[in-house]
Amino acid sequence: MVFKKSGSDDINLGTDSWNVAQGYTQLKILQPLVYLDRYDTLAQFGTMDLGEDQTFDDNTINRRRVEGLQRFHSILRQLLGNVEFALKLTDQSRVKEFQKRLKTVDEFIGTCYQSKEDHVSHEIDFFIDEKKFKQILEILQTIKDAINFPLNNANLIFKASEEVDLDGIMQGLIDGG
Repeated sequence: MVFKKSGSDDINLGTDSWNVAQGYTQLKILQPLVYLDRYDTLAQFGTMDLGEDQTFDDNTINRRRVEGLQRFHSILRQLLGNVEFALKLTDQSRVKEFQKRLKTVDEFIGTCYQSKEDHVSHEIDFFIDEKKFKQILEILQTIKDAINFPLNNANLIFKASEEVDLDGIMQGLIDGG
């Protein structure tokens, strides 16, 4: 398909379909996979780097851990939604089961922490029910680890026959991809 601009060069819009698969897999699959690891670490420790926790009080660490858990859950749900259509039929039932487990977890995330105001100092104390928190985190970690197999079966992580340039992929993420 060719259009003419008035009195100048042709504009070629082409008739080929757009292929956004590489961009889609980097933004909607690879990037969330990286975030899952980050939010897993944040949920466990409340910080991303060793020694960073010394700059935060216990209430802040607990809030950050809960936020990490909530984001871990949210990104995992998004990732499953982003890939469900591309998975092999043999893996779709497994992913549906993961989605059901995530819905159940959603009901319990709010019960694993609470905040109370100290009526004397008016400070907010933030408490985590470590037993519940750990159970929820373990469920999310199990799903995060298991989802790699259906993703790989669908060639969304490693292509079946091509060599993989992991350095190139990581550089692409660093550069904003």
